[in-house]
Amino acid sequence: MIIRGQEDNGQTSVFVIGVTVIILLFTLTIAAIMSVTLQHRKLLSLADSAAQSAATAFTLADPEALALKITHETATSEVNQHLTNVEAADRFPHLRVEQVRVTGDTTVTVQLSATAHPPVVNWVLPAGVVVTAEGTARTQLTQ
Repeated sequence: MIIRGQEDNGQTSVFVIGVTVIILLFTLTIAAIMSVTLQHRKLLSLADSAAQSAATAFTLADPEALALKITHETATSEVNQHLTNVEAADRFPHLRVEQVRVTGDTTVTVQLSATAHPPVVNWVLPAGVVVTAEGTARTQLTQ
C-alpha cells in the first residue's frame, strides 16, 4: 500500500503572493528613501542660497585695504529675510535655522533643518524624518 501526501496544488499561489508583498514593501522603502533624499537636496539648495544671501551683507571694515566684515547679527538677519522672501516655510515643514556662523569675517555657514514626510509610509513614521543641510558662502573682493 502506497501512502501519498497532500497534493501541492496552491503552493505556487502562496509563493507568488509572498514575493509580491516583499517586492511591494521594497518598492515603498525605495520611494520613501528617494523622497527623503529629494527633500534633503532641496533643503541643501535653500541653505546654499541663504548662505550666499548672508555673505552679501558685508560692510567695509577698512576702505583703504578693501577689507570686508560680516557680523553675526547681519548674517542672521539676512538669512531670516531670505527665507521669508522665498517663502521657504511653505515648502518645508518645521523649517528651522539651526545655526548661522561667520568665520574669518567673510565666510558664512548656514545650517537648516526641516521635516520630511515620506509618502505612503507615514503610518510607520508619523512624525517624519528630520533632515539637516548646511551651506557655506564666502565673499571676496579683488582689485
